Amino acid sequence: MPELPEVETIKRGLAKSIIGKTIVDVDVRVAKIFNGRKEDILGAKILNIKRRAKMIVIGLDNGQSLLIHLKMTGQLVFDQKPNDKSTRTAGGHPSKELIMDLPNKYSHAIFKFSDKSVLYFNDMRKFGYIKIYKTEQIDKLKVISNLGPDPIEGELKAEYLKKAFSKRPKIKIKQTLLDQTVIAGVGNIYADEALFCAGISPLRLAKNIKNSELEKLIECIKKVMLLSLKYGGSSENTYVDSEGKKGQMQNYFQVYRKTGDECPLGCGEIVRTVVGGRGTHYCPKCQK
Repeated sequence: MPELPEVETIKRGLAKSIIGKTIVDVDVRVAKIFNGRKEDILGAKILNIKRRAKMIVIGLDNGQSLLIHLKMTGQLVFDQKPNDKSTRTAGGHPSKELIMDLPNKYSHAIFKFSDKSVLYFNDMRKFGYIKIYKTEQIDKLKVISNLGPDPIEGELKAEYLKKAFSKRPKIKIKQTLLDQTVIAGVGNIYADEALFCAGISPLRLAKNIKNSELEKLIECIKKVMLLSLKYGGSSENTYVDSEGKKGQMQNYFQVYRKTGDECPLGCGEIVRTVVGGRGTHYCPKCQK
């Protein structure tokens, strides 16, 4: 699924299109992906769009908010004029629906605005969701309150990571980085890239990482996230940004999906292994 940089890129792009628009109707076509009473958001104006880890929160002026998760194949597609593709902005899974006439069989919720523009929530596999909550409840939700610090908007400290890692004495560092209760928004791609940047083997136990290494790891997590934001996220699999364009970060991967390639530092060959059920890429010679 899209990781933090990809969701942040979508959020920033859609913010340019839908903030200030008033919702006049919501056509819910698949009930299971929409949780809440649509009547609670009719007539409300969009105030802001925020990101929480890999989720998008759309705040409304009536005290309600929409919590949206795209999961594996979700899309948010905005049409300033229905089916005028020249006005379309979209983000998420890059399927043909992004350039087809909408709605279609994958359009499960359709937000209609007072100026006749439309926001479609498409999802091929129906894993994504839209949930309505009172804005004041958002940060208290378990799915939000249990999140660790945000590596871009939050503040990561070596002392915090050391304490968090000590609670997981038998867990490898790669697995720990993927734990959203430790750090919010880091997924498989950027865990591999950050560990390479920091020179830390993904196979090491998290509890054994030294403070000096933790400082370097924090620096590297932020570095790879910001680099990915600069290049619009990565489109190694299934992601396009809010303009329907593929991200370019995959062109700057150092180790992810580079099995058999020469290490960028020239010390050996990138290998692939599995850590916690996830494909993991690293250089055994320079990641100690």
